[in-house]
Amino acid sequence: MRRTRTAHLCAALALTATAVFGMTACTASPTAAPAVSGSAGASAPATSGDDAGDGGQSTADACALVQQTISAATDDFQSASAEDPGAVADSMTAAAEQLTSISAQVTNDQVAAVVPELKDMFTQASGIMRSVADGDMSKVGDLTDLGTQFQETGQRFADICADNG
Repeated sequence: MRRTRTAHLCAALALTATAVFGMTACTASPTAAPAVSGSAGASAPATSGDDAGDGGQSTADACALVQQTISAATDDFQSASAEDPGAVADSMTAAAEQLTSISAQVTNDQVAAVVPELKDMFTQASGIMRSVADGDMSKVGDLTDLGTQFQETGQRFADICADNG
């Protein structure tokens, strides 16, 4: 019984890793994007490439802010133990909370439109991993669909950043 549970945990973690790392591969930081401070009191990033209706924020600046948050989430995920889906759930929850926290700082319309989808995916991943941590292995299959969703949304985000960065 213990061996089966461990095998399911490993499968769940592998699928989650594929989803998250697949997304970060799609969202490589724009090459011209400036470094952005993570503090809430930081001044707004430079506004190169300003477009009407975007609150004065360039696409590159908005992409850099979101990418920084996603990268921090994957760093947390990498440090989570393969035997501890609860830690993975916690890192996914933290990522969703960080995306919520920075969403007000993302004033570029195109990038801001994708942030809620990204947040929702991290929230869903957290819920699935929390269920797995609580012993509900039936949720492992949900990670496959979520992985596809991560890749599609991540690609949309990458396309926005590449087209306008």
